[in-house]
Amino acid sequence: MLIVFGGSFNPPTKAHLELVERIKNIYQESKIIIVPVSNKNYTWKHNLASDIDRFNMLKIQFPNILISDYEFRQKNYKGTYELLKHFKKYDNDIYFLIGSDNLAQMPLWLNFDKLIKEFKFIVVKRPTDKIDFKEVGEYKKNFYEVEMESNISSTKVREDVFKYKDYLLEDIFKYIIDKHLYEVKKC
Repeated sequence: MLIVFGGSFNPPTKAHLELVERIKNIYQESKIIIVPVSNKNYTWKHNLASDIDRFNMLKIQFPNILISDYEFRQKNYKGTYELLKHFKKYDNDIYFLIGSDNLAQMPLWLNFDKLIKEFKFIVVKRPTDKIDFKEVGEYKKNFYEVEMESNISSTKVREDVFKYKDYLLEDIFKYIIDKHLYEVKKC
């Protein structure tokens, strides 16, 4: 079983770390691969640190997990379906890890129908989230829920790195300061 964890990781926080640990505990026989999105393909994402900076921070945060540069190498955005097809070469049992907030947007994703038919999903939800699977219809059987409680937010970190530095591993905070990411000025 291969779990693909995609996202912007802008920056990677303790919540990402907690989630990976939780997934490893639940799906003990699985392998996890982290795939950060590329700047050139996600132009609507504001204040996205460079591909290399996010990749480096992920390597710091997850030294024992494979971090893939797959999306960085794509000339054009191909979507999650093509991403998962790529990794299917390595393991036929693929799961894509998504937050419950992404579920509502899935019908807008490229190749949505093929995606929900051919792959499985782990949907991470907070206890207060209400998940509606109506958009996936008969393929609800391909969706598994994992509950997690966390108020940690990458958005808050980007807004004020110093105020929310406890959301970060110390080495990630240092990297952000050293590289002046997220409009951080010299201390």
